[in-house]
Formats: sequence, C-alpha cells, structure tokens
Amino acid sequence: MLNIKRKIDNSVPAIIEKLGYLINPLILNFVNENNRLLIFYFHGLYESTVQKELNHIDPQNNITVGQFIEFIDYFLHHNYHFIKPEDLLGDIEKDKRYIMITFDDGYFNNSLAVEVLNKYKIPAVFFISTKNVLENKSFWWDIIYKYRTKKGISLETIRKEQASLKSFKYSYIENYITQNFGTESAKPWSDIDRPLNEFELKDISQNPFVSIGNHTHNHAILTNYNKEEINEEFAVCNKALLNLTGRIPISIAFPNGNFNTLILEVAEEIGFRVAFTTQNYINKLPITNSHAICLNRFMAKTTNIKNYGGFIRLGYNPDLLYYNFKKRVMFFKKR
Repeated sequence: MLNIKRKIDNSVPAIIEKLGYLINPLILNFVNENNRLLIFYFHGLYESTVQKELNHIDPQNNITVGQFIEFIDYFLHHNYHFIKPEDLLGDIEKDKRYIMITFDDGYFNNSLAVEVLNKYKIPAVFFISTKNVLENKSFWWDIIYKYRTKKGISLETIRKEQASLKSFKYSYIENYITQNFGTESAKPWSDIDRPLNEFELKDISQNPFVSIGNHTHNHAILTNYNKEEINEEFAVCNKALLNLTGRIPISIAFPNGNFNTLILEVAEEIGFRVAFTTQNYINKLPITNSHAICLNRFMAKTTNIKNYGGFIRLGYNPDLLYYNFKKRVMFFKKR
C-alpha cells in the first residue's frame, strides 16, 4: 500500500507537468505578466553533454551552454527585462516583466555563462562560497557523487547520503568526507568540478554584467547554526570577497535555501540588502519586506527551456499543485 502511495505521489506531478505543456501556452495568451519578477538559479554549466557523461560533478539539473542560450532567447522573446540585485534598490519601472539569473557556489564552469552574458549584454549574480575558492577544494556533494558513482552506487542511494549530511555543520561534513573518501578526495578532477580560483573570481567580478554575492564561507546550511556562527559565516565570506573583488556584496543566497527569522535578522544586521531563497514562487512587484528583501527562486531544469519557462511563468509548479490538492482532499475528509 505504501509503495502504491509513493508511486502516485511521484507520478501525479509528472502528469500535471505534461498537461501544463499543452495548456499553459493558451493561458499565457490571456495572463498579464507585467509587474512580475522571475528568478532562476543555476549551479554548473556543461560545454556539451559529453562533459555530463564524465560524472565529474553532481548533475543538480545542470544544463549545457546551448540550453542556457535557449533560456535567454526564450525570455527575451517574451519581453522580459534581465536585471541584477542592485536594480531592486532603485525604482523599477511599472508594467514591465522582469527576470534575474543567479548561479550558486562558485564553479569555474560558470565562466562559460559570463561569455554568454557578454554576448547578450545581460546581467547575472554569482553567489560564492569562499572557502572552496581559497583552498581550491571540490564541493562536498560533488565528492560524494563522483566517488560513489565511480563505484556503481545508485543515484537514489547517493541522494540519501547527501541529504543525511544536511542537518550537520560543515566541520562534521568535512570530517565525514575525509573519513569516507580520504584526505585527497577534495582535490578537483578537472575544470568541470573545480571552483573558480582567486584570480578568476577577481577577473569576472570586474565584468559590468556580473554581480558577486555571498554564499557563506563554508557553504553552511545556516539553520544548523546559532546566531554567532551565522554572523561569522557571513562576515568571513564578505571579508574574503572584499579582498578578492574590492567590493562587499549587497546580496546573500542561503545555501540549500534554508532560512528562518533569525537568519534574516542577522543578514539584515550585517548589511545585506537582498536575500535569496529556493522557494518555488513567483515574485510580485513592487517587493516589500520588513527585513532584507527576501526573494523566491526556481531551479533551472534540464527539460526543454520553452516548456518549463512557460509553465513556471504562471507562478506555480506541479509539486505545489499536487500538494495543495492533497491538503484540500484531507480537509474535506476530516469534515
């Protein structure tokens, strides 16, 4: 019975999404898209699908440069204006539609995105975890993925192992990686899985289409930390970014998307003006928050850009629709 329920929970959102591909283009003809801000977050980029097949990096819905270009073309065609976090601090023109591109972590392969930004003359923000940059270390989730995959471990098992570590502080995770994979496991395998180095980060930070944001020093999942530790993660990362780029960032993206009221308060205290989550919702303009501006983001997908771009522009996703439907069914059952 439990297996049947699990299969239903997995299949229904997929069915809703497929229906959405047929229905959404029709609905979008009548939907007013103005005064909306869509934000998408990416992790890594592949030069081609060949790089993906090397398994040097956890896929994380990473896409190719070609798909990234399709993404940009799609939203330019639909008259979206690409903006950066700094633009939100000024006056945003009304009755226009906006989009923001963000990249998390600080992979060297993000340099491929900068070339595209230059071509299209559009901005993006790159959130950097500075410890990996300063020490040239692979990210811990990539270490688990590539070493387990090499041994033939299933993706489901790998995901469980990665998820089990997210309730711990970075010091515990670092010890876990060393004990299970060895002291040399943090050494990157190639340009695919390595972070930017100090020179490369400094170089792209000077690009007029690039904004640099804070992603904590240790890629710390902040809900596992107390106030003093949260403050330290922000401050150490800010100091490193100031030394490397000459600027203190105005924006923060919370690793894994985890945040609470305390984290927002500390973010505001330290001086961040804009904060990014991974909550899958559309942002309505104008944005008003009691703390630092707190924005929702959608993760990029590997499916056809035209399909999911149109789907998410309606401001919902299949999983959320199904979850809300189940809640209503349970409510009426109780009554």
